[in-house]
Amino acid sequence: MLPRQMAERCPGARPLGPAVLRNWKFLITTRGTANIEPVQGSAVHGVLWSCHGRHIHRLDQFEGVRWRNYIRRMEPVELDGERRWTPAFTYVSARRYTSRARRPNYMLTAVMPGARAFGLPSDYIAELESWLPAYPAGAANNRYRGRRRQR
Repeated sequence: MLPRQMAERCPGARPLGPAVLRNWKFLITTRGTANIEPVQGSAVHGVLWSCHGRHIHRLDQFEGVRWRNYIRRMEPVELDGERRWTPAFTYVSARRYTSRARRPNYMLTAVMPGARAFGLPSDYIAELESWLPAYPAGAANNRYRGRRRQR
């Protein structure tokens, strides 16, 4: 979702705008990376990108499709509030479990800036922020690991 990261990975890909994946939920895997899982009534907000075939191959490499870290799936998304569905590739971790051991830098440098860059809804950004640990990033004392920040 982060424009700079997509420009490095897929030169020439262009964002079409914010999109919503209905009946899926955002979570973090035990590897500390973003994932989605089917949850009726939930929604994942993100960005739909226009990509070429070579971009898909490159994204597959970054997502570890060959090693089964992620599986590429085609899912319908709602583009920028329009009530029409557009097919889109998503990446779903083969390991759908979550972890209390999070990588705050990943959230702070990749996920959150991308969400803000595309103006995703503030309530969804708050949901993403809830995945940040309650202790400061880089804190030596990890006794708070796993607690979610109180809202």
